[in-house]
Amino acid sequence: MKRSRRVFSGEFKAKVALEAVKEGKTISELAQIFQVHPNLIISWKKEFLAKAEKVFEKGKDEANQIKKLEQKKAELIQQIGQLTVDNNWLKKASMTPLPIRKSMINKQDGAMSICRQCSLLNISRSTLYYTPSGGNDKDLQVMKELDFLYMEDPTRGTRRMSEELKKSGYQVGRCHVRRLMQIMRIKTVYCRPRTTVIDPARYKYPYLLRNLTIDRPNQVWSLDISYIPMRRGFMYLLAIMDVCSRFIVGRSLSNTMEAEWVVNVLQTAICTQCKPEIINSNQGSQFTLETVRISMDGKGRAIDNVFIERFWRTIKYDKLYLLELVTGEQVRQACEEFISYYNYKRGHSSLEDKTPENVYKSAA
Repeated sequence: MKRSRRVFSGEFKAKVALEAVKEGKTISELAQIFQVHPNLIISWKKEFLAKAEKVFEKGKDEANQIKKLEQKKAELIQQIGQLTVDNNWLKKASMTPLPIRKSMINKQDGAMSICRQCSLLNISRSTLYYTPSGGNDKDLQVMKELDFLYMEDPTRGTRRMSEELKKSGYQVGRCHVRRLMQIMRIKTVYCRPRTTVIDPARYKYPYLLRNLTIDRPNQVWSLDISYIPMRRGFMYLLAIMDVCSRFIVGRSLSNTMEAEWVVNVLQTAICTQCKPEIINSNQGSQFTLETVRISMDGKGRAIDNVFIERFWRTIKYDKLYLLELVTGEQVRQACEEFISYYNYKRGHSSLEDKTPENVYKSAA
């Protein structure tokens, strides 16, 4: 029998998307709770944020029209006889969302077998008994260990990573390691052969920091995203650093990684602090800001974004790796506590033991 496509109601999609927007749980946890694929949750979250502003654009006429239609619908339902409802029940079953159809099945009904109920409701029996699995605990442990190994030596490739994991007792192959590294958004640092010549017309953002003297705040901002491991999943942390003072001018935590998220955080940092002269990032192609020059890390240059990369090592080893992070709210609180300490209390030897906040505010 051909498997029917699952149909979700708008109310259900909005509920799931709202939970994803709260950032309190990882995508894997939400997928297990609501029994849907993680990719669907990411898509619904993106659509929810894109259409949120339209809610406030609807006029009163449309609201009145919807109210009249609802009243008319209620009147028509009252006029329909019970027999007509019973006759149309099976015809409408195929249009009913799958979770509702599954709830209609009574496994204790002796008069009708489960096979017959599934057939009438157009549900595959394998779908009825299937329970979506959440994040693989083994993969989460391996990803956490990969994060440690990468911070220790970012030049390890998939082959060396696999060997190091086997020494630690994890029996994983090279292909499995490659897939997990792609999910974690980490890449091995090494010099690649120049087998492809970049089209100059498409290379829009060169590296602007070479031989540049950075001696004042808001001259150069550095931006990057890092993977934060948790017990049952992971989150993404975005940080924007003022290179001169090491002051974190903007940060945000999310369970998905979207270009709109990065742009919104950057625009918020510019509104609350000041517009920089140059923004350096390995994702520079996502930004198009007026009067701001965009810089992108050079090819084969592992130290072009060294200041923000050093910050990732500091926050992970000094704070995050010391905690057992379970929920997104715990990750958010830990990041906020450390970044506040890093900005306002922690002295830097390169700044003559001054805090980033002192250097940034005194010269900004």
